[in-house]
Amino acid sequence: MKIKFLAVLGLAAVAGLAGCKGAANTAVTNTTTTTTTNMNMAVSTPMATPAMADTATKATVEDALKKKGITGVTVDATTTGVTLRGTVAKNKMAEAVQVAQEAGKKPVKNELSEMK
Repeated sequence: MKIKFLAVLGLAAVAGLAGCKGAANTAVTNTTTTTTTNMNMAVSTPMATPAMADTATKATVEDALKKKGITGVTVDATTTGVTLRGTVAKNKMAEAVQVAQEAGKKPVKNELSEMK
């Protein structure tokens, strides 16, 4: 890679110097030189690592919700957090989120709605 870069730089310098022949050259010439180089540069792009399912945390949160009498909740747990979906009884949403946080020991995304 360094050799290719130095070769291109050297060719550019030679082409630049060849264009400067001195003040005696009164004819003006427009010359366009196109140099195409194929430099295969490996660029490392950070990619998001998909979160893996965490079945143990899911089971723990589900059991804790069940013990508190909170039903109608679907739990999705990954290595990065817990998501709660579904419908809960009126005034039970905050309790469901708190129970999930304590049981799962991970951030909780609340996508719950309350029954009216």
